[in-house]
Amino acid sequence: RIYQQAPKRIGNYFGVSYAFYSSENVKPVIGFIGLGHMGSKMVFNLSTSGLCNKFLIYDKEASIVTNVANVVATKSSATNTIEVSTIDAISKKCDVIFSMLPNDSIIKVISAELLKSDGTNKFIHVSCSTISPTTSRALAELHEAKGHDFIASPVFARPDGIARKQATWLVAGKQPAKEKASFLLASGGNVVDLGDDVGAANVVKLCGNFLIASSIESIAESLALAEKHGVDRHKVMDILSSSIFNCLIYKGYGQRVSERDHQPGGFSLELGLKDVTLVSQAAREADVPMPFLSTLLDRYVSSKAKGRSALDWSAIGLGVAEDAGIDISKDLQRNIESLEKPK
Repeated sequence: RIYQQAPKRIGNYFGVSYAFYSSENVKPVIGFIGLGHMGSKMVFNLSTSGLCNKFLIYDKEASIVTNVANVVATKSSATNTIEVSTIDAISKKCDVIFSMLPNDSIIKVISAELLKSDGTNKFIHVSCSTISPTTSRALAELHEAKGHDFIASPVFARPDGIARKQATWLVAGKQPAKEKASFLLASGGNVVDLGDDVGAANVVKLCGNFLIASSIESIAESLALAEKHGVDRHKVMDILSSSIFNCLIYKGYGQRVSERDHQPGGFSLELGLKDVTLVSQAAREADVPMPFLSTLLDRYVSSKAKGRSALDWSAIGLGVAEDAGIDISKDLQRNIESLEKPK
């Protein structure tokens, strides 16, 4: 067994503080696939949580894997060993496998690779990716057919939020796998149980991202209106985000849009387009009209066509200002130059 009651608390799971059994011989071996801005922060958190003995990590970019391994090795609080690995080895050696991948196509390929193993090692695959609920449900069936568990756990947080352990994990799937995954995720934030249907977690994630994208568009339109009437857009945003819109989304994205600062911050415009496309797909499947979504789709497609895919997804605000006849040339050049700086 991995989980038993013990004096060590690990955070907040379903609104209750739970304990984790800390004996060395019951800690899971964890695999992690996908070490981008989000995945790498998850590995750093879990490596210092005391909840596992060993990490096996994989990413298609070898340099990223090496960098993550080196960072973990230098952390004095790291309580486990970390090993650069392969998908095949991860499927055969790990108890719990986390994946943080950019789209449906890639998670389908990775899952197919994981499920090629002979099945003697039973694992829990925890998908933290933002994908279609239809894809998530199909993957759960494929894993179950092979004797493995699939848990959906998309997250509300940017990379800096994950690093500060302020993430909200939307977890769905069957027990006891869901509880085991939730214990581990709770070390990096709050966990919300959305039942047995894995697709439910992905639906909630898409609803949230639709609202964020809608907020970015609304903020940009409001600030363009203020600017065209000669009112300082920075002051307008300061007033709004410190009074009637005093919340994380309006403060964070309001600052980006008002300052026209869309340097890459962990969630690219390309991924924003992917997510609003997934929302559109889910809406069509359920016969739900979403008129504002059409505006967002056009805005993201237009921004991509203008070569802005690598900027932060808040860069749609530049297009709003352009449509209002506002000169953004200097701001655009500054953002483009940020892409060319060495990482």
